Amino acid sequence: MAIADLINTIAWLNTEISLFAALLFTTSWGLGSAIAGSPIPFKEWKEFGKSLRTDAIKACFELMLWSSLSALVSWIAAAISSAI
Repeated sequence: MAIADLINTIAWLNTEISLFAALLFTTSWGLGSAIAGSPIPFKEWKEFGKSLRTDAIKACFELMLWSSLSALVSWIAAAISSAI
């Protein structure tokens, strides 16, 4: 397996994992918003919905940082492998 193929495979896996993480964050945020906004009389559930929504927003920022950093590393690796 050539080094370029390995780099492309890692970049593809990175993209797939980032997309899956974005799907999880979106689902968590939607579920948290639905629980927090629903007319249920249980205060604990509403607090859980709010905390789930807050955690999803934090995860979005972490995902953005991770994706940016890994894309930069993949770009540098592709540039180095093409120069070799």
